[in-house]
Amino acid sequence: MAKPLYEEEFIFDPQIEDHGHVHASCIVECPNGDLRAVWYENGRELPPPYYSERRDKSDDVRIGGSRKPIGADSWEKPFVMSDTFGVSNNNPCMAIDRRGHLWLVHATLLGVPRWTWGSALLRYKISSRYDRPGPPIWDRENILVPRIAELEEMASEGNPLSSRLGWMPRAHPLIRSDGAVVIPLANENFYIAAMAITQDSGETWTFSKPVPGRGVIQPTLVEFPDGTITAFFRTSGGRIRRSDSLDGGITWSQMREIDLIHPGSGLEAILLRNGHLLMICNDKEDARDRLAVSISTDRGRTWRWTRHLEDTPGERFDYPSIIQARDDTLHATYTYNLRTIKHVHFNEEWVMEEGEGESEEGV
Repeated sequence: MAKPLYEEEFIFDPQIEDHGHVHASCIVECPNGDLRAVWYENGRELPPPYYSERRDKSDDVRIGGSRKPIGADSWEKPFVMSDTFGVSNNNPCMAIDRRGHLWLVHATLLGVPRWTWGSALLRYKISSRYDRPGPPIWDRENILVPRIAELEEMASEGNPLSSRLGWMPRAHPLIRSDGAVVIPLANENFYIAAMAITQDSGETWTFSKPVPGRGVIQPTLVEFPDGTITAFFRTSGGRIRRSDSLDGGITWSQMREIDLIHPGSGLEAILLRNGHLLMICNDKEDARDRLAVSISTDRGRTWRWTRHLEDTPGERFDYPSIIQARDDTLHATYTYNLRTIKHVHFNEEWVMEEGEGESEEGV
């Protein structure tokens, strides 16, 4: 086994560069070994009468990003990845498809500040030219408007746009074993999850049936070797939920709770090459000041090891993103007190290292 590895750094120093409200990062490893990260930033305090609105819902929020070239000691100076004048851009996620093309998916909130998450319009951009400093050169971009009959029927009695708007991404899109891109989504008007699937690089789309049940957002997907796709969901708090699909993400089982506690915050799961399932999430019922990595060897029925990346009462560490690099080590990014993004580099041996040991509570 490899020796335990753990390294940490900030993508940028907020004392030197103030990017305002910084949140919701995502990280990928590029085919040439570079790392890229994105997040949203630049929210400002709102004037009266919107004091209660958060800075991530103001009309100047944009998608920021940075690149860490392979072999470099630090991240590049942050740059703008996507910005739409007069509206709020939020919840970016990225993936690299089987052709080696980089996808950026994010929501644009059309109705800020009064109609916020529910006014989200889903957008995506694709690049084949991103192995250079600064933002990618985008080959194409488009909007994505899910049309799901069950939700359109529910919306017909109220706002007819509420079924087509309000779809929010969060976790990495899944590159399915056959190369299809599956974007996990949830609608902030109905708190129902569904998947957007393309097999032709975004030319056409198929939308799954809604996952049975309500009260969930921000699904994260893993595909097991037998083709089963499992989704894990953020809920309003208490326990993470899961659902399984046996047909590539089109239909889903009834949701059920798993043993992992969480406070209703972002989370992400990945399947490691050795078959272990890894979850990164806040693991307290009522706070985001502790961030944990847990590992399961039985597809998430039990979680044998847990180690904490952060544990400081009163602080905020949330919305994690995680990948396994080609060298089998792990890279995670997450929000650090809404001021910057922290990048940590570690391996599975560090999570399992003696001293932290096995989780006595199974979480």
